[in-house]
Amino acid sequence: MPLQSAAIQSGATWSSTGGTSVSFAPDGRPVQDGVRLVVTGDTNLLTRRSLVAKSTLPAPPPSVGAAARLGKNGIVYSVPFIAADGRTYNQTVRIEMSLHAEYSVANKTALKADAAALLVDSDFDNFWVSSLLT
Repeated sequence: MPLQSAAIQSGATWSSTGGTSVSFAPDGRPVQDGVRLVVTGDTNLLTRRSLVAKSTLPAPPPSVGAAARLGKNGIVYSVPFIAADGRTYNQTVRIEMSLHAEYSVANKTALKADAAALLVDSDFDNFWVSSLLT
């Protein structure tokens, strides 16, 4: 289906089935406001998959008339790829949510589910895989 007429199941419940379990563990490298994790089963340092998770808490407005600071949670997942030219290129996926402190847990959960649909719903496959906007 073309991206411009795509549809998702808003509020759907998402769960993974099949596949192989991939375990992550901290690698000890410091990350401000976060943690860096690597795939424990990847023994080759050149092709070891990793993710960096960061979290910034929301904050109330610092003064009257000022805007509140949104909380931000983000993950950057990197998969190194050695191309035919011998160079290593990181294939990167960035996932980020910015939310107001008063946004309810139910709304946060629903928004996360909608974002998951944008990644896994087949209506978006041509966009993610082939960069098609039509």
